[in-house]
Amino acid sequence: MSELIIDRAAAPLEATGDGWTVEGLAVPYDVPQEVSDDGGATTYWEAFAHGAYSRDAAKGGRWVNLMVGHSGDEGDRFLGRCTGIREERAGLICAFRLDRSHPQAEQAREGELRGWSVSTRVYRSRANVDFAGRRVTVRELCGLSHVAATAQPQYAGAGVTVARDHELIVAPSGTPRRDELAAYLERLKRP
Repeated sequence: MSELIIDRAAAPLEATGDGWTVEGLAVPYDVPQEVSDDGGATTYWEAFAHGAYSRDAAKGGRWVNLMVGHSGDEGDRFLGRCTGIREERAGLICAFRLDRSHPQAEQAREGELRGWSVSTRVYRSRANVDFAGRRVTVRELCGLSHVAATAQPQYAGAGVTVARDHELIVAPSGTPRRDELAAYLERLKRP
């Protein structure tokens, strides 16, 4: 199984909150794009079917990291951790909390690295002919490995769309009586 690198161009950046969480379209769905796997020597048309990443979206994507580029030392390239993945009609939406200590975190926060490129494993594809008569390889089932922040992506429509504050939402406990007891015991420990 070979690794496929997919790049997408970004829409304008919308900043909200402190900007240390970035969110955007990682993979547009149902949009044929001319791509190359060998640096441009040969090209072909490719599209991702809606639901191609449904398994990853259902699992939340905690294993997916935001990296600077696709090659090099992973420790040096680590730019952020995935906080959520979801599928929308437009495509796969990913959110990442930036690592403030990374030398390029400020660039990513300010929108200079708003292009995204994904490293994905393709498990199932099919050939299709689109309305323009082009032979399009449609990716039906994929697994996301990582997302790379780039200055200039290949695919139109993908990349960072929002830089926002990290919001922690605390859900009500399913065991309020136990929580009260634990708080009471904790108070007893204090002098």
